[in-house]
Amino acid sequence: MGHHGEPTFDPSVDRRLTATSDRLQKPILMVAAVCIGLAAACAFLFAETKGDKNFDPMHADVVLSTAVAELAEVEGKDITEYRNMPVPELVELIKTKLNNTKVPWDDYLGKSYGWQRLQASYLTAFVFVLSIMLGALFFVIIQHLTRAGWSVVVRRVAEVMAGTIKPLAILCLPLLLPLMFGDHSLYEWNDAEKLDTASASYDELLVHKRPVLNPTFFVLRAFIYLGVWILLGRFYLSKSIAQDSSGDSKLTMDQQFWAPVSMFLFAFSVNFFAFDFLMSLAPHWFSTIYGIYYFAGCVVSGIATMILVTSWLQKLGVIKEEVTVEHYHDLAKLLFGFTFFWGYIAFSQFILIWYANIPEETFWYLKRMENGWQWVSLVLLFGHLLIPFLGLMSRASRRTHKILKFWAVWMLTMHALDVYWNIVPHFVTRPGFNPTDVLMIVGVGAIGLSLFLKTATKLNVSMVPVRDPRMPESLAFHQI
Repeated sequence: MGHHGEPTFDPSVDRRLTATSDRLQKPILMVAAVCIGLAAACAFLFAETKGDKNFDPMHADVVLSTAVAELAEVEGKDITEYRNMPVPELVELIKTKLNNTKVPWDDYLGKSYGWQRLQASYLTAFVFVLSIMLGALFFVIIQHLTRAGWSVVVRRVAEVMAGTIKPLAILCLPLLLPLMFGDHSLYEWNDAEKLDTASASYDELLVHKRPVLNPTFFVLRAFIYLGVWILLGRFYLSKSIAQDSSGDSKLTMDQQFWAPVSMFLFAFSVNFFAFDFLMSLAPHWFSTIYGIYYFAGCVVSGIATMILVTSWLQKLGVIKEEVTVEHYHDLAKLLFGFTFFWGYIAFSQFILIWYANIPEETFWYLKRMENGWQWVSLVLLFGHLLIPFLGLMSRASRRTHKILKFWAVWMLTMHALDVYWNIVPHFVTRPGFNPTDVLMIVGVGAIGLSLFLKTATKLNVSMVPVRDPRMPESLAFHQI
């Protein structure tokens, strides 16, 4: 790295988002309301019924698991031998072999999973949008931890994104409130039947994990995670904004001093958030690097969004010539690096589980290697790793604005698919046409954009930290 002549920079120029925010807030919220409403309708309209599913002995409801257990006893088989059999075929066997007509099987097969599908879709959208803000928070902390000067002109975008976690936290309530009232459509560890020793679906492992996987402690941990992120986001944003007025270099020193502790809190909270909200969807499964896998996706999506938002603000004239191709080039290098890091972690997790070949671990991947999900897995392999690895490797692609924006959109799309791939196979037998997830992601994403604009406007903040002591270094930044 080197330096060259600084671009013209006038700290007195208005770099606030006020006018743009006022103009866009209403249409953005309208898009959010329409998309979420349509997503809810599609969740019920296109939802699978019990008759569309294959039998899974680990997740079947008490009615079916009881009947299959009786069938297995009659046929001298183990209940696991019926795994993946289409439920309608299994019901026919039950009716024929056991003469079991007490259960209204026609009504049972027609029962819809609409509410569960809606919840799964909402969780996908929430986790996706939150991951973007967490990626931005990581960017802010790591810049202070390394005392980086090059990033000053683009850091405020990340600071405002991280500050948006506070209002965004409210969107967690539709996931937490049903859980507190006993809903188990997402998290089977909250199903009272599986905790009842007298029930045919009694699950000893869930009872063993109950001290951790219970709704009260789960919600408490969720508040702790969100509280940590809100505290960190507000700390760095408020200090940076205060410096716009005072120019006090001590504020930079304060942020650098707390950066190591902040990084520890960030790493701990993101890791356990992934365990709780994502990994516990399959409470029998475990992976000690799953939190790092989610973290890698957070950084990829956060950097990609920073590139797009910074470019958009430059187009609007909010950010001026102070952000140059040199800064975009460094953001692109981070995007490239963490794309490869995501692939490394994903491969490490997969190869260790594949090589050990332990049933308690392999079933998670088995779901994603059959019934059509194998094609989604292949799309992720090529679309999230191999193709962008080649596409972002070139210096020219990282320094050409339109090409870089294309890859930023591409990586955001692949990250959304990755979150979908991690969540939805637990609830849907095979991928198919269902606009619920796309509509929900667009809807919740629109809320996230609205909150970003609202945060910037409410705090009356410049989108560039105009009096940061390292501003001259950032303005003069040049790649060798």
